[in-house]
Amino acid sequence: MKQILVIGGTYFAGRVHSILTSRGEAQRTDLHLHLVNRGRHPLSGLPNISQYVCDRHEADRLPDLLPEGMVFDAVVDFCGYEPNDIAAIVKALPGRIKQYIFISTSSVYKNNGCTMKTEEADILSARDFNEGAVDDYVRKKCLLEVELRTICAEAGIPFTILRPAFIYGPFNYAPRESWYVQQICQGASIPVPQDADSAFSFVYVMDVADIVNLCIGDQRAFNQVFNLSSPEAQTYSSFMKVLEECADIPYQTYSVTVDQVLERSIPLPWPLDESLLYAGEKVTEVFGYHYTPFLTGMKKTWTVFKNVYTPR
Repeated sequence: MKQILVIGGTYFAGRVHSILTSRGEAQRTDLHLHLVNRGRHPLSGLPNISQYVCDRHEADRLPDLLPEGMVFDAVVDFCGYEPNDIAAIVKALPGRIKQYIFISTSSVYKNNGCTMKTEEADILSARDFNEGAVDDYVRKKCLLEVELRTICAEAGIPFTILRPAFIYGPFNYAPRESWYVQQICQGASIPVPQDADSAFSFVYVMDVADIVNLCIGDQRAFNQVFNLSSPEAQTYSSFMKVLEECADIPYQTYSVTVDQVLERSIPLPWPLDESLLYAGEKVTEVFGYHYTPFLTGMKKTWTVFKNVYTPR
């Protein structure tokens, strides 16, 4: 078995990755996961998983906590958010990491008018940060990508950067697709913005799990960046058509304008007048991987969240 050190691994994308990998259902059957996190959402009774309670900001504890001398075929970092998060892990385990996979975000790209952003598109720089146009989460992800490249070069470790678009699916804690399911299950009408002209990219959380595992130990992923993004661009209109196909209980909709959404502070989850589109074909070209069709993923997602939100 290959030994994989997972930082995080029990929340949304990390949780799905851990569960599927433990069952051998995410492209690999040869991985043993060592999960390091604060222990707030433990996974119990799953094979091929060892769990260690440790805040990543106490990385100096790792040598004593993890199996003595174990060399990890890869680190998969689901929760790097603060400067020094990556450097601290690498420095705590010198000579014990063969690859570092960092889950970044597609939001690191500059909004420079490019309709479909590939991995070669410009990313945000320190100048953009100084102008105050970047939120703190994205700024730190940008800084961590630089940190990853620097610390891995110094340590002689190949890195892999994954930049997912909007991740959807079971366990999603962000009120996006789950918000629609909740509204329907509670009998509320769904607002539909008629004049929204935005389009956006999604990636199914189970595809994220698959792609992470495809990258482990594969030299084609070494020192590479991959967008994780389904080729099916969505709009509010197309999303509502997919939702209609998924929902197996009746619900009502009502039309609104973008101005009304803003005036009423309606919490719609995606941009209304800005397209966020990312090309994810590099994953397909390199690994031959094909993304889950959006309708297929949403049907599974609807079923899970319907069970959560249906009144008992």
